[in-house]
Amino acid sequence: MSHDAHHKNPDLQKRLEAIFRLNPAKSVFRLDKGPYVDLLAALDNPHLHLPPVIHIAGTNGKGSTLAFLKSLYEAAGLSVHAYTSPHLLSFNERITLNGQPINDTRLDAYLTIVETANAGNAVTFFEYTTAMAFKVMADTPSDIVLLETGLGGRLDCTNVVPNPVATVITAIGYDHMDWLGGNIETIAWEKAGIMKPGVPCVIAPQAHEKVYPVFEKHAAEVGCDVHFVKRWEDLPPLGLLGDHQKDNASTALDTFDITVKQFNGDIAQALQNTYWPARMEKVSDDPEIWFDCGHNADGAKVIAAQLKQWKAEQPDRPIHIIVGLAGDKNAVDFITPLKPYCDTVTCVDLPNARNPSTGEAIVVTLAGLNIPNLSAARDIKSALRNAPFKDNHLTLICGSLYLYGEVRGLY
Repeated sequence: MSHDAHHKNPDLQKRLEAIFRLNPAKSVFRLDKGPYVDLLAALDNPHLHLPPVIHIAGTNGKGSTLAFLKSLYEAAGLSVHAYTSPHLLSFNERITLNGQPINDTRLDAYLTIVETANAGNAVTFFEYTTAMAFKVMADTPSDIVLLETGLGGRLDCTNVVPNPVATVITAIGYDHMDWLGGNIETIAWEKAGIMKPGVPCVIAPQAHEKVYPVFEKHAAEVGCDVHFVKRWEDLPPLGLLGDHQKDNASTALDTFDITVKQFNGDIAQALQNTYWPARMEKVSDDPEIWFDCGHNADGAKVIAAQLKQWKAEQPDRPIHIIVGLAGDKNAVDFITPLKPYCDTVTCVDLPNARNPSTGEAIVVTLAGLNIPNLSAARDIKSALRNAPFKDNHLTLICGSLYLYGEVRGLY
């Protein structure tokens, strides 16, 4: 059973699982025709009747930027819907209505509405649930919608909203290259596909200089103003840990400035109160355990920066890494930045990912890196129980959002 369909309510879980049987494809890119467009039409095109939309694409930082934006808009007294994926613990997290996850009663009702409208046609899970999100958000009054792409941008099924009030592109990195292209310029071009004529596009600070000309050229072709973010140096303390969050907060602030003309709230408090789980989140104090959902090479560099800081503060304190990576991720590229700062690495199975993998397979892949104390475990519980040291250690679990539910089941 896919993690995407996991639900604590067995009846809702069965309904979500049934969606996969309509079309077992992991992803399908088709916005000009096909059963997804037909489904939207059968639902009276809810994507055309949404509250004002902020559309967000990018490789890394989408969720954190969305979280900062949500906090800022709420501080301005605005009500906010949001659509994100994947979820951590329950499908309901994907659709938040005025700040609250959709409840089971409404989820059940809208599953029925979409099921009736779709009439068994071969939409994918993400197409089905995106159409459902559009429908429930169109039916529920709010001031703004924060809409996160699922994969890519140009052909992502969220990219049917014709007139968002702004588009946002966060940090671009190497990920989903089998779908988006084999070089950073092609990936950036796919993400830039969310740009719309006359709609401002806010571009987060980028680690890869080659993406800037891609964005400039695409903006000129589309006919939109592009705003390149420079990190705000006078930021207050942020609710999300890590130096990279300054880039995400700055991106949110620039987007907020463009879309909100008058504001009498407390920006510093809004940024400090921002919460987004699984982003360098402390999940246990004793023992001290952190979790981060970084899963690609650029995400690993961000994690490494935090590990480096911890090592500088307490050089004699052991750091234990527990990592699970999907089968389509490059384990060598992910672990290499972490290697200088960790004392042990335990690789765990990831059976529920879209591309499952095992800890043993990751260990084999990493054999050439000569990592000290490299081992495999079936799951997080085993990895923690068999950790090679106990006293005063710090543990970081990373590599996949699919591990979060397992961690939260323990702490």
